[in-house]
Amino acid sequence: MILVRYILREHIAPFFTALFVITFLFVVDFLVTILDNVLSKGLPWGTVLEIFALNLAWMLSLSIPMAVLVACLMAFGRLSGDQEITAVKAAGVSPLSLMRPVLLVALLISELLILFNNWVLPEANHRSVELMTAVSRKKPHAFIDAGKLITEFPGVQLWVSRIDPVSGTLYGVEIFETDVRGAPRIVFADSATMDYVDHGATLMLRLRSGENHIVDETDPANYFRIRFSSQDFAVRNVDDHLERENRTHRSDREMPVEMMLDVIRDAKTDYDKIYSESEKSLFPEADRMATLVASDSIVPGKAAAAKTDSLRHVRALRDVLFSERSRSRIVERSRDRLDDAERRQAQYWVEVHKKFSTAFACLVFVLIGAPLGIMARKGGIGTGVIYSIAFFVLYWVCLIGGENLADRLIISPVAAMWGSNIFIAVVGLFFTYRMACDKYSGDSKLLRMMRALRRRFSNDKEDRG
Repeated sequence: MILVRYILREHIAPFFTALFVITFLFVVDFLVTILDNVLSKGLPWGTVLEIFALNLAWMLSLSIPMAVLVACLMAFGRLSGDQEITAVKAAGVSPLSLMRPVLLVALLISELLILFNNWVLPEANHRSVELMTAVSRKKPHAFIDAGKLITEFPGVQLWVSRIDPVSGTLYGVEIFETDVRGAPRIVFADSATMDYVDHGATLMLRLRSGENHIVDETDPANYFRIRFSSQDFAVRNVDDHLERENRTHRSDREMPVEMMLDVIRDAKTDYDKIYSESEKSLFPEADRMATLVASDSIVPGKAAAAKTDSLRHVRALRDVLFSERSRSRIVERSRDRLDDAERRQAQYWVEVHKKFSTAFACLVFVLIGAPLGIMARKGGIGTGVIYSIAFFVLYWVCLIGGENLADRLIISPVAAMWGSNIFIAVVGLFFTYRMACDKYSGDSKLLRMMRALRRRFSNDKEDRG
């Protein structure tokens, strides 16, 4: 029991140190991404801190498994480097028994992380989207990016080709009004500047050299094209006060597993309904064609029938041709609708499995971190960081690549989300087997290669210094 407490105590400091450092790096990256947009809106510090707190959830879901890997590499590496593993083995204790308490704690962390990913993370993402939407309504011009469709404006969608970084002038402006009845008005302009009026409640776009394209609501055949040299376009209801609205819509990253399973069931129901409707639309036409082909009146041996019968056969074949064309269109539409329903199922299944697979990565990283740390025989921060980055990058490349393939229906969501866990677990079990059989040494090719990379990295830093 004393040895168990000692092993676990060796992991505490590396785990929390790695968790702090990795989360801090995520925070810095997040700050660089949104700092200019957030500070340009004059928000109170309480709102700014709330934005960071809400986004801290997804940072922790990523940093906790990586911290487990760093802690295992550093703790077992230090024990091995100080010959404590050798002393324990001399006392008749297997290195596998040293891994058991760490595996049990990692399993506990995985279970807690599943609950965190299923309840805390989706709600934090949902509230973050609500808050950022309210922030974007306060001064939406700060969210205008070139080459991106801007939908934050109330009742208006905006496209900008280029933005002058010095003057802030917009070039290649396209505006789509979406809050009007009938066909929307479309405005094109070569350039535009922005200004706030009505005490910040209205954003005024000063358009230059453009055209208005309008369709008559009463008669869609009438199309108006009006050119202008200058024109003001008002975006109203842009309130300078931060007002939040409750969003009823949630994306897949804002849902717990229970809500996503409901969406999957609805998508499965839609899939079955579309398939059934397609059968009813297609088979009557197929039966009719089969009846005509099998009819004695169109058999080649009776081609010398009466003239009236021939005319009837021509009309029948023409009807079959039209029916085939209509059937082809039905097949294409049905196929597209079935693909959409199937993609929706795959998209949500991916998110369901991701909540579990990323949590169980803690357990998988112990399998790879503990034996690799013992085999490396050094537990410095450099060893932990280099090995952790290598395996974590490999893990997330496989995870993200699998997600893209599953969304495109190339592989199943199960294989996409659990493939990286299985691969790293197999490698970890191989290292564990070699460690248990005393088949590891400091001359391992893999370890020699990784140590050579580490020495080269250190030498490059010294040369630059």
